[in-house]
Amino acid sequence: MCLEARCREISDMKRESPDIDNVIVDEANAVTYVVTARRRLTDGEIYSAIRVALLKRAGKHLQRGETLKIDTTRWD
Repeated sequence: MCLEARCREISDMKRESPDIDNVIVDEANAVTYVVTARRRLTDGEIYSAIRVALLKRAGKHLQRGETLKIDTTRWD
């Protein structure tokens, strides 16, 4: 599986610290995962968050070109 990871900050005036979007692009399956967190996550943390989100979908796979947004700010 070929993955590309990028991070970008989200500026939000309501919060004291900006949240970070940890973006994972799965080129093999043509899907994108956006994991929002209060900091830059490690690979293991990102994959764990993605796995939990996919399990919550009850095994329904993402369609080609679909983006799954995962908010982990409440986990910290």
